[in-house]
Amino acid sequence: MQHEVKIIEPTDLWYLQNNINKETNKFFHPTKAIPFIQQVEIKLNNSGTIIQKGSLHRCLGRLTYGVYKTDNRLREIWVSLTTETEYNAPVYRGTGSVFLEPKSKGHFLHYTQIQVLPSEQWEFDDNVFQFCSDNVVIGARRLKFRQMVGSTDGTWRVTLAPLPEQQAQVVTGTINPTKIIELRSGETLIADYDLVKGFTKGIREDYRKLGHFGKGGGEGYVWMYEGQGKLLIAEMEGLGLG
Repeated sequence: MQHEVKIIEPTDLWYLQNNINKETNKFFHPTKAIPFIQQVEIKLNNSGTIIQKGSLHRCLGRLTYGVYKTDNRLREIWVSLTTETEYNAPVYRGTGSVFLEPKSKGHFLHYTQIQVLPSEQWEFDDNVFQFCSDNVVIGARRLKFRQMVGSTDGTWRVTLAPLPEQQAQVVTGTINPTKIIELRSGETLIADYDLVKGFTKGIREDYRKLGHFGKGGGEGYVWMYEGQGKLLIAEMEGLGLG
């Protein structure tokens, strides 16, 4: 499974009809909004992908359609009720291209591809997961009450792990750019905002108060991560530079 993020601009006829010089005003015009579209193309070569329900725009090739299922029906229903990743999410297999719903300017996302190793299990914010290879098991984890209060993650998180002895791929979409860092044993990550968008099993997450009444730091509630594993972080979150 491979993917490509395409930025589609208006046709030459659109520029002509709106009396805009394409060479000098391609990205900005003082009086007219120039529409640009972002669209993701997932390329399959004898492989498969699971996408969010409702996110398909079109597909082309020698492809078969199915729905995501595990060997545990109760797990499927539980995931469907508690996360945006429904148990009957579409699965496309074969050789060809799957195009996701286009996003208009102002709603573009930054996409990050993650290789999920056989021994790893990732946990993602519910609105971060976009699509993945079809050799995975998807689950859900309930957040603690104070974690719900401190973020916009909702009540549940999506968990994802590859099938035994296999390596999977997952692609996330966030408003700001993200990168993967590794937390080593004995290290601690502390953030005063929702910095982390996903992490592997082995990382312990908590939302706790740092200091009391101005003593001991006085930062109020912060996100803390300890243990050993990988984290998906958005350092530019809240800077307005996304």
